[in-house]
Amino acid sequence: MLSEWAALFGPGPSHGRLMRFMLDAGGPPTLEVECDLCASWRFVDDLTAEFRLDPEARWQPAEGFESRPATPQDVAFSMNRLRMPGLPHASLLDAVESVEPVSEDVVRFNLRYPDPDLPIKLASPYAVIFAPDSLDGVDVRTSGAPGAGPWLYERGRTGQVTLNAWDGHSTGTKVERIVFHPASTPDLVTRLLQQGRVDLAQVSESEWPALEVEGFSSEVVHRSGRGVLFGLNSARPPFDDRDVRRAAFLALSPHDALRETFGIGAVSTGLPLANEAWAIPQAEVNGVFGDQAQARAVLGAVGSQMSITLIVANFGETHVEHGRLLAEQLEDAGLDVTVEVLSRAAYLRRVWEERDFDAFVGPMPPTDTPNAFLLGLVHSDGAFNVTGGTAGLDALIEQQAAELDGATRAELAREIQLEMLSEALFFMAAGAAERWAFSDRVTGFVPQMPMGAGDLWAVVGVADDGAG
Repeated sequence: MLSEWAALFGPGPSHGRLMRFMLDAGGPPTLEVECDLCASWRFVDDLTAEFRLDPEARWQPAEGFESRPATPQDVAFSMNRLRMPGLPHASLLDAVESVEPVSEDVVRFNLRYPDPDLPIKLASPYAVIFAPDSLDGVDVRTSGAPGAGPWLYERGRTGQVTLNAWDGHSTGTKVERIVFHPASTPDLVTRLLQQGRVDLAQVSESEWPALEVEGFSSEVVHRSGRGVLFGLNSARPPFDDRDVRRAAFLALSPHDALRETFGIGAVSTGLPLANEAWAIPQAEVNGVFGDQAQARAVLGAVGSQMSITLIVANFGETHVEHGRLLAEQLEDAGLDVTVEVLSRAAYLRRVWEERDFDAFVGPMPPTDTPNAFLLGLVHSDGAFNVTGGTAGLDALIEQQAAELDGATRAELAREIQLEMLSEALFFMAAGAAERWAFSDRVTGFVPQMPMGAGDLWAVVGVADDGAG
């Protein structure tokens, strides 16, 4: 699978992985995992991880292929195939030296360096397991290959996708069938819901009020590792001065700007959370913003009025308006702000390639795992670091990157986030979010799609005996 569409609404849910994401209706969105095709797993040491397969994990039958148990050989084949150079998701297994069966039910991952994110990466919807003897003449990019998941995948001629429950799966699903209908416009989605032709759909914020009046319910899905960043360039004046960066943060009221533009989302450090223990209190985040008087005092003490250019990425009218609101808040604190709205290509070049900016507001490169974010964006030597860093942050990030003890790593993650806020380099000004509306027939919709995984479809139910 090459796309999030395939992972969420296509063949993805029909396939199994070694791990899957845990679904929790409460608390912040996290990347906490549990066994899928495995029964247990462990880090044997810093460079070795072993997974014992679930004896009930089986392959779906297909033409010319009989159902059989999933084996360590299947896992080794699939993982060694995934990490082949040039394949789109090979980076998931950058830390892996080799994958090998070591008994009739155990597969071993030998690592080049410690990787505490490995279980999360193995829950990625792109880390699916295949049966090598089922792939003759099959293009896995369009599926057709039997999976070991709870759904049998079926694609219609108009792009419609049907997931039929497979009765050979050990845990099963809540409904017998889920049908995904493509819809070209937001107003068409609304009409389909109103007419009762669909039970559940992603809707725009502009369409939601009408549905709410009609008695529909909704949940907001927060998409970890995706969203709009506000960043400051610490490599040149005036933001090479940490006090000035802190004053810029204090000048902002990001929740107000978010509410007036995107409407939904979250203000945070942006770090994907491995589990709930990684979360810092929202009050710690809020505390670095929203004090115009203090911001003006700090900026006034510097001396003459400072002029900056704020680059705003033009990913649509809402993105531009969001950037303009943040610029107005900076101006209210005494900064002389010039707003430069750039096309997508120009934004990517100026900010992410050339690092030629004072401040910016725009989307970030998707970062699905904690270390992709911390080592890539926050560490001063990170491939996607554009705002600069500090020796203190680098040391903390490097320590957590090799820490296999969950409690110790969570403590380090919290410390890193507090240090990020203190250094005022960048923050997530508008975390990506989607609103999903549903009828009163729908039960058990858990608003979590980590990495674009479709695990939630197995727990969605309906209030009567009809199909989903």
